[in-house]
Amino acid sequence: MSSMASAERVGQAWRLHREGDNNGAIQMFEGIISSNPDNVDALYGLGLAQKAKGDLSAAAEAFRQALGKTESALSAVKTTSQAEGNLGDNDLETNFDDRYMMLTRMLSQRLQDVGAAES
Repeated sequence: MSSMASAERVGQAWRLHREGDNNGAIQMFEGIISSNPDNVDALYGLGLAQKAKGDLSAAAEAFRQALGKTESALSAVKTTSQAEGNLGDNDLETNFDDRYMMLTRMLSQRLQDVGAAES
């Protein structure tokens, strides 16, 4: 296992993907996910690398997993926000919900891109 911090490893995997080394990116993203299955950034990157490689089925699965984790996180943020007395879906006191709302939209778009739109 790498001694490199998780965020740094995600960044390195994203770099590999941007440079066109999708096999290397996939291997690195899978390593990150094996030690941290809830890493949405790694799941999203894995899906993009798999899509770039032409493996749309695997990409869809990675995007679905990331979407499920993102929706759960958004629900938890909303529940916490409401418990703290903030009303509505968008807590203007934090940016956590913004991140998860954005990721939810992006992941839904990626699922459409690979022909696996959620119904």
